[in-house]
Amino acid sequence: MVLPGSAHSFPVTNLIPQTAYSVSLFGKGPGLQSNIHHFIISTGPEPPSKLAFTELSEGSLTVSWTRPRSPVSGFKVTYMHTKDGEPVSKAVNSANSSLALSQLSPGSSYEVSVISVHGLDESDPIRDVVTTLPDPPTDLSVINVTDTKALLLWRPALATVDQYVIVYGSEEGELHTKMQTSTLCINATFSHGEGPRDLRASQVTQHTAVLSWKPPASTVTGYNLTYVTEGQEIKLRLTGLHPGSVYTARLQGKRKGIYTTSSSTEFTTGSLRFPFPTDCSQELLNGVRESGVVEIFPDGKEARPIRVYCDMDTDGGGWMVFQRRKDGKINFFRGWQDYRKGFGDLEGEFWLGNNILHNLTRITPMTLRVDLRAGAEAAYAEYSSFSVDTAKKHYMLRVSGYSGTAGDSMKYHDRRPFSTWDRDPQPFITRCAMSYRGGWWYRNCHESNLNGLYNTHTNHQGLIWTTWKGTDFSIPFTEMKLRPTSFNPYTQA
Repeated sequence: MVLPGSAHSFPVTNLIPQTAYSVSLFGKGPGLQSNIHHFIISTGPEPPSKLAFTELSEGSLTVSWTRPRSPVSGFKVTYMHTKDGEPVSKAVNSANSSLALSQLSPGSSYEVSVISVHGLDESDPIRDVVTTLPDPPTDLSVINVTDTKALLLWRPALATVDQYVIVYGSEEGELHTKMQTSTLCINATFSHGEGPRDLRASQVTQHTAVLSWKPPASTVTGYNLTYVTEGQEIKLRLTGLHPGSVYTARLQGKRKGIYTTSSSTEFTTGSLRFPFPTDCSQELLNGVRESGVVEIFPDGKEARPIRVYCDMDTDGGGWMVFQRRKDGKINFFRGWQDYRKGFGDLEGEFWLGNNILHNLTRITPMTLRVDLRAGAEAAYAEYSSFSVDTAKKHYMLRVSGYSGTAGDSMKYHDRRPFSTWDRDPQPFITRCAMSYRGGWWYRNCHESNLNGLYNTHTNHQGLIWTTWKGTDFSIPFTEMKLRPTSFNPYTQA
């Protein structure tokens, strides 16, 4: 093959897989010829073909392919959520041509690729995109049953769906089908009796209301608000209401499995400065003064809220706690996925989750506070800048701007990726997460280790904050928390 003198490359196609080719290259001019360069090119393994997906469900599927004609030592299957974007790879031996994938998200799209492997060589991939089935709705219940109507309620599917199909009918009548996007009111025939009276709402605040009513003259065994009692006036406190919203409460008695006619009342909850707070500082500005578990909306009112613990007592309040150790009841020596999603009890010991930490520190600049206690002693470390990077960058830590009384044991970990016993993105000589029994932003290895083994004072495996108690003392109480850097509780709250 003769090429022009300006050429610097030449594609060679239609070669045979796993074959060695001898190539010679030399330059040539009028009456001249350069030295000849000889080299060997070995082609890689032949890729698989005919990628297919079967046995699809809301959380699993089977991917299959056709093996190449030439021999290979195995295959590698890689799949990745098209939105979350963290690839997972699995090896398959050469005798198999399919693999079951599980623990997938319902109604989600995944990019799946398969390559042939022969020794250290890999083929070009074949790839396709597949979508799992949506999960079904759950917790179907019936309320507000009268002689002609009933209201169906259900918990929606996690996946996005267009409509729900509802089929209903009496024992002797024909079946009916309806398409619905949320709740459904059904006209039917039910037995009924006298219902409770004088239902009213009182003590209405932004998040709560007290319902009260008088029972019917005939004895009832319970109410459709899942409150069973006897007596004159009954009260029930409603919580978890949305601020600035109009609510209609309907109440029915229950006797021998049959609901009475309903009594209803309407009330409007109070308005808030931040109807859908994105963090605990906004909850504080909404008037919440007690520490405890609340719902926040970091991605706005249309997104799913998350439950967090707000510390309203420390340094003016408004802190969102994302880590707590206090009694050793929760195991913190866990894998990557547990730390990614979070675990534990918000009222006890817990880790909120690396995904949530990234999301919160992405939205607004955050300050980190670490509170440490050992008996009557207490110390704290505060950092004016704190953020956690994406999953693709292994939740890398950025922390700076220390002040406090505990000493700076986080600076050593700045710009380090998060690691666990089953995933260490940048291992040194020692696999730190395995050696020191935690999930942390290890370097080589640590000056702080607040997710280590509880009440362990040997081998530097405990809850360590070196600049306060050294490396051989496991701190019995730790809390890590954050709030917006721009927030000042003493001037704003």
